[in-house]
Amino acid sequence: MAAPMIAPRAESHTLLVEEERLRRHIEERLAVRTRSAPLADVRALLVSPADDGDKTLVVASDASAAERIYLYVHVAAHLALGHHLPLVTIVEGTPGIDRLDGDAHRHLEAEKLARAMWWGRSDGDLTAPLSVRGSAILRELVSRGVTRAALRSVLLALRAAYYDLHIERALARTPLAAWLRDALCVTAVIAVAPQLSD
Repeated sequence: MAAPMIAPRAESHTLLVEEERLRRHIEERLAVRTRSAPLADVRALLVSPADDGDKTLVVASDASAAERIYLYVHVAAHLALGHHLPLVTIVEGTPGIDRLDGDAHRHLEAEKLARAMWWGRSDGDLTAPLSVRGSAILRELVSRGVTRAALRSVLLALRAAYYDLHIERALARTPLAAWLRDALCVTAVIAVAPQLSD
């Protein structure tokens, strides 16, 4: 069983739940065990063994839940494309920055597939939450840096008001609260990995 990822304090519960769901998926379905370690100038390393054993994804210990979500989807795309040859290490740099291993074409392919998987039409295991995936307005707002930042500020203000006014119990199980949680989750992931936006 994989060692649990250490989450930084004050991370959104929704992000942590989503991150755990995706981590479990890549471990159970794709045979990728996750570990965290201090990494300099690298966000993650995917190591494929010579035999058919589990692959290991080492994620920077300072990576946020949103970054880990992106890395899980991106690594799944690399696996789907067959980039995980035995004894090959895939090095992931900071999202949106040139990769360190010099194989930009493979990473570009994986970025495109990760975006398609994230916004997928089916209810797949590596997709964004369903309640926001079908929202054309949200997808448009997160596709540009300026509107993405403004949307995140508005959503954070709404969340703060939700708790400050002590209405979370009354609204906790409503579609509006679920949409707000999911929209914040998706916006946080797109903020750290803008290449996932349309």
